[in-house]
Amino acid sequence: MAKKNEVTFSFDIEKVIKKLSSKRKFFYSESDFQLALAWVIKEIYKDSIDIRMEYCPAFDPSMHIDIVVFIKGNQKWIPIELKYKTKKTEIFDGVNSYELKNHSAKPQNCYKYLRDIERIEKVRAQKSDIFLEGYAIFLTNEISYCDVSGEDCSYQQFAISEGSKRMGEMKWAENTSDGTKRGCEENVNLKGKYTMRWKIFSECETVSGEGGKFIYLINSITNKSK
Repeated sequence: MAKKNEVTFSFDIEKVIKKLSSKRKFFYSESDFQLALAWVIKEIYKDSIDIRMEYCPAFDPSMHIDIVVFIKGNQKWIPIELKYKTKKTEIFDGVNSYELKNHSAKPQNCYKYLRDIERIEKVRAQKSDIFLEGYAIFLTNEISYCDVSGEDCSYQQFAISEGSKRMGEMKWAENTSDGTKRGCEENVNLKGKYTMRWKIFSECETVSGEGGKFIYLINSITNKSK
């Protein structure tokens, strides 16, 4: 229950994504996605919020949060972490053609998405009094991320395929190569339970090859005290 004189605020991430997809079918890079998403959030919520990108919280200056929405009036935070991973695709936007990069490190990308969730949980733990909610978002045109058929692999515990549930401590399989784990050696430990549900973001005209369908995944990290 809101305290007396406290501003109540309702944030609808699906409304944001829907409006974003009506404006943009794809993005040139993760930073392009980040800026476009922040812009749409500001368009919808206007003067009731402030937005910061690549925000470094005082409790951990080494942490860079992709987007933080600050709610005016009650000082609440909504941290948002993003992943935008593409396969090499030439896409036509109606005027020009663009070639998207190939981000082929699927095991590491799945791992890093779950680390994003873990990072937001850490923000919640440190800022429980002002944490409203948080979101981890993954956008891609590599449809195999949601395919359950490839889960019997070295990164099985980190797979983010459709319907999979991730919770507790997760680690690489014992036979995982050092190259695969490089930079991602630490286990991931999630306090909450998260189900992976993929949705269609957009479908673009491709000039050559596949990769015109973009799908997205959102996991919400809630304030347990709400």
